[in-house]
Order: sequence, then structure tokens, then C-alpha cells
Amino acid sequence: MYEPQWKRPTSKAEALAVLGDVGEDAVVVAGGTDIAPLISKCRIRPRLLVDISRVDDLKLLNVGPGSKGGSAAIGAMVTHGALARDEGVSEVAHVLAAACRTVGAPQVRARGTIGGNVANASPAADGAVALVALGASAVVESDGNGRREVPLPEFFLGPGQTVLRPGELVTGITFAAPSSVARSAYRKAGQRNALAIAVVSVAAVHEPEAGTVRIALGSVAPTPIRATEAEKLFESGWLDASDRAELLGAVAAAAARDASPIDDIRASAWYRTVLVEVLTRRALEEVCL
Repeated sequence: MYEPQWKRPTSKAEALAVLGDVGEDAVVVAGGTDIAPLISKCRIRPRLLVDISRVDDLKLLNVGPGSKGGSAAIGAMVTHGALARDEGVSEVAHVLAAACRTVGAPQVRARGTIGGNVANASPAADGAVALVALGASAVVESDGNGRREVPLPEFFLGPGQTVLRPGELVTGITFAAPSSVARSAYRKAGQRNALAIAVVSVAAVHEPEAGTVRIALGSVAPTPIRATEAEKLFESGWLDASDRAELLGAVAAAAARDASPIDDIRASAWYRTVLVEVLTRRALEEVCL
């Protein structure tokens, strides 16, 4: 019978020390909403589970009106439910709160963490897509190599794959908070209205004073991605556009070209491409018009 060892550190320093000692033989457990199903289905068999749920150092949330235009920080152990409910997050980073409200059921949102959402590197991860649109970085720490910040597009390498080295832990997320006039939106399509993995998701953050937009796409590439060509088209035409609705349609079409979806059991590549254009246009109309 499979019986892994457990460690339950109560501080970040203790957690990093444990991971530094065991390296590749350990799997970190935060909320357990992704790890527990993998273990129950015999897909992974780690020798050691490091439960960081008691590490209060990783539960800090610094996103609020005071962070507008400055730096925002979220501890890895902050849950989707906490982010969905927090008034400061809704005001400063609405796209993240909106994305977290779509995660699973209330029980999953109460347990699942933003650090786990990022570290598990699913192309469909709701919180991760919103964070990519916010220009966020993962804060990565280890006992021996200190601290580094990795922009999320560089952090993700593929489905379930990241730049994390043995002994490293995602301890938080940081991003430059949008300005007080910025607007953001999250759009998601699944096979049902709730408890659905995204067939396609789109996050958009518009800075009207700068005439810029960041567009992130989920479930249409091996990792959450930025629709960079669509963003360039928006920025080149927004300030001079005589018909902004027409421009947003062109930007949405460009976002569909930025995507590289595949056929799988949830949707065809063709359908996903259509959804990218539709959802991007809806998100842009919400934040720009």
C-alpha cells in the first residue's frame, strides 16, 4: 500500500529547508485540489508530501487601493475564494477576482490556492491566465539559491512543466498594480455553466491613458499566452481609430491568429479559434467602450 511520508512546516524557512533536503523526492501540497486527484488515480507517487497549509508567511495579501500604480503582492497560500471575495482585489485587479470566481465549486475555491494554480502549470488555469494579463511574475525561493522573480510567460514551459528546480517553491505572486483608471475583464467558455475546465479563456487589461491593452489566452496553447500581435494592433490604432468598435473586431481576429489550439476531448481547434475571437471581442468591448 502506498503510504508517503508527510512534513508540515509552520514557517517559510522551515518549508524551504525541508525541500532543500529532499529535492526531487518531494511534492508540495497547498490546498490539495490538484495533487489529491493525481495521487488517487496513481499518476504520481511521491515519497514525501510537504504540506505548506500551515505556513502563515505565505498567506499575505497586499492588493488594494493603496497599491494602484504601485506594486501588488499575493502569497502563494491565498485561496481562490479569498481573492474572489476581497474588495481590494476586485477594485485593483478585477480580472483576477473575476477569474477566481469561476474556479470549480465553492469547496474548491475555499481550498485551492493561487500558488498551486500557477505551479501546476495548466494551460486552462483561470487564475494563471488573469495573472498573465496583469503582467505578473512568480516569486520563487529556495534554501540554497535565495529568491528570484520569474515573469509568468517565462515560468511556464508546457502543460505541467515550469522552470522550478528541485528544492524551489513558489512563495508568491507580484505585479505592478494597474492604474486607477484601468479596466479589466475575464471571459471563459466551458462545456457547462459551472464546475467547468475552460475550453477557452480570455483576460484583458486596458490602460486608457496609455492606449495599451494586455490580452491573455488560456486553453489555446501549451501554456497561458499573451496575444502579442493583437496587442500591437490595438496600440497602433487605438488613439487614432475613427471607429473603435471596428478596431476591436480586428484586434479580436488578430487574437484568434495568435492562438495555436489543438483538438481534444473538450473541443476542436476550429471551435477554440472561433471562441477566442468571440470572447476577446466581448472582453475588449467591456473594458474599452
